[in-house]
Amino acid sequence: MNKILKLNPFYSEKIWGYEKWTLSTHKNGRCTVWENDMTLKEAIGTDLPILVKIIKANDKLSVQVHPDDDYSRKYENDNGKTECWYILDAKEDATLVCGIEDGLDRNPFEKIINNGEVEKYLKRIKVKKGDMIYIPSGTVHAIEEGIEILEIQQSSDVTYRMYDWGRDREMHIQKSLDVIDYLGKNKGGKIDNFKKLETPYFTVEKIDISDTYNDEVDKDFHSYTVISGEGSISCKQNEVKLNIYDTVYIPKGVEYTISGNLEVIKSY
Repeated sequence: MNKILKLNPFYSEKIWGYEKWTLSTHKNGRCTVWENDMTLKEAIGTDLPILVKIIKANDKLSVQVHPDDDYSRKYENDNGKTECWYILDAKEDATLVCGIEDGLDRNPFEKIINNGEVEKYLKRIKVKKGDMIYIPSGTVHAIEEGIEILEIQQSSDVTYRMYDWGRDREMHIQKSLDVIDYLGKNKGGKIDNFKKLETPYFTVEKIDISDTYNDEVDKDFHSYTVISGEGSISCKQNEVKLNIYDTVYIPKGVEYTISGNLEVIKSY
């Protein structure tokens, strides 16, 4: 297979909004190929190490944390989950949760959770369209209302909730306490003047195209999601039109050209 695949997202409605998994071979939500409705995994014959999704938050998501690979593979039979968020849209004065107050470790934070005082100890950051937030495993976080994001993450569906704003959903307190990065050693937070983020698990770039952009896949694959504008992407085998929020997958070895006036997020 040496052609560009345009993808249909896996859609999942939530009590706080929705998710569209635009690049996914994960068993809990596989996207499909636009031209024939095969799952992406069927089309490429393997699982991808990353997952790309669009999240629309009309209400707050739970305060949560994700485990690293070692913990998740031992207890959940899944990968760990390091992720990042590119802000596609945000209401005025929008905020998100990224981290907890300095100086806390497991015992005092467990008491804070049990006493229902989590909100007092959360770190919030203001965000606007175009910001990039890095959320490595172990980082306490929550997307708040009025925000739409593009999330690039390890291919995993493991989430531990520790607080849910009064909603009656299952909590995972002990597992959350096990995996929190209390010392902040994983260095999550906002990335100023984002153009490229390299993590141990994936690389993400923002590329502005005003005419043409040429590249060749020297990794296992490249994926693009359009965040504004429109255009097309072509290789020797095919050409695909690109509109806002479209996602494509390009296999190793393919030379390609993106044409048009558009902004894209490249991930690999």
